[in-house]
Amino acid sequence: MPSKLAHHAAALTQATGFLLVALGVIHLIATPFLIGWFGRQLRSESAALAIAAMRLNFVLAGILLISLGVSTIWAGRSLAQPWALRLATLNAVTLLCLPALLVTTMPVESLDAPIFRLAVVVLIIACLVQLAALVGTWKSRPL
Repeated sequence: MPSKLAHHAAALTQATGFLLVALGVIHLIATPFLIGWFGRQLRSESAALAIAAMRLNFVLAGILLISLGVSTIWAGRSLAQPWALRLATLNAVTLLCLPALLVTTMPVESLDAPIFRLAVVVLIIACLVQLAALVGTWKSRPL
């Protein structure tokens, strides 16, 4: 089993990276729509500050997702090298934190939305596939 996983690990790592870049771009594209919706929900003098904080959060998260994706793609292209395997492993562990953070920080009502549940499930599957591929690569390495 590890040899099959190791055989596909580079492609799986690169695919995960491309998905992260796409997720970052989608995050940036969605930001103005979410900010507009959020702005209509608030009716106080502190709304401008809350909207600015939310905008900063969404833009930073989008940029960080793109950066995580690009570094994962680069690691996947050089996965036979020790630095790339370590970077891909670090990125996979970081990626694995995302579903846990989403589920623990989002209000329970948001978890009822089918699209949100689908996104969390897809993210968890991507994390597990990426980790399995990397475990296979680590196990197939010569000592």
